[in-house]
Amino acid sequence: MATVAAPGEARLFAAEILPELLAGQVGGLLDDVQLVVSELVTNAVRAGSPTIRLDIAPTPDGRLAIRVTDVAGGWPRPRAATAEDPGGRGLALVSAVASAWGARREERGKTVWAELTVPA
Repeated sequence: MATVAAPGEARLFAAEILPELLAGQVGGLLDDVQLVVSELVTNAVRAGSPTIRLDIAPTPDGRLAIRVTDVAGGWPRPRAATAEDPGGRGLALVSAVASAWGARREERGKTVWAELTVPA
């Protein structure tokens, strides 16, 4: 069951798995990975998904793919948050640190993905 604890658990998972995925060459990537993971998982929780799947894996072209799959309705779209808005900046943050991001429909639900450039 996806709960408000899911984003924190996802950040911890990312911190644990990242050194193994990148052969210890994490560099400054951890903060960006945790930011993207936190924002995408938070969006799935807020959308009301009872389950969330997080995948983190290197791509053949040397980037790091982060995929969050949920079964909630709705579709991710960036918002133009004002200074007074308490939220609505998550996808803008993802867009700022990711080399690419997007979403695709699944048989049930959707997958929101982001790719980050791995420093040489």
